[in-house]
Amino acid sequence: MGAQRRAYREAILVGFLVLTLGACAASDDDLEASSEAIDDGASAADEVVVLTFTQPSDCNDVLPAPALEALNAAGLQLIRGPGSPSAEPIYIEGETPEELVGGLSCFFGVPGEDDSGLQVLLSVAAVTPDARPGVIDHLLGQELNIGNTNDGALTYWKWGDEVGAAEHNTLYEDSWYSAILQPGGRSAYDQGVGLVASMRTHTTQ
Repeated sequence: MGAQRRAYREAILVGFLVLTLGACAASDDDLEASSEAIDDGASAADEVVVLTFTQPSDCNDVLPAPALEALNAAGLQLIRGPGSPSAEPIYIEGETPEELVGGLSCFFGVPGEDDSGLQVLLSVAAVTPDARPGVIDHLLGQELNIGNTNDGALTYWKWGDEVGAAEHNTLYEDSWYSAILQPGGRSAYDQGVGLVASMRTHTTQ
């Protein structure tokens, strides 16, 4: 049964990765076309893009529609979080770290397999200047790997494995995004990176 369950999880994960890549293909093409169109002699360093973050209030609005559809097509439904059918909290013992700073968390899983199937926990929170040091301290306390994105955000992450979850956090000046996937591993981690990028794109303009 263990081997069958592991194979089932891997099939769901691979299927979701394929669907997610397909859903993002149009956006990648648009970005490429935009890059080709902007050729007025100015360097990239001269282009200043100011993005405005908007905190979502419902888990059905935490991702763009194609990404949510990809989750659903892979068998993952919104189990808990604002907008879900359940009034139960994500963590029985208390709020998630993102909820503690005023954000929201959304738990997606295979219905009926909350504790044994593939699990995806997505969170997003606005971050004030006063709250940011505490968020950084929390992430450093998890002994995660540290990095940076191309647009200057801090990242805190780990690949995880069959036992430990994959986790990817991206911390901007005004917002914090995280994706935790169980079981972990490199494929799960890469999926988490894509989900965080989708949340960022969907919540800024």
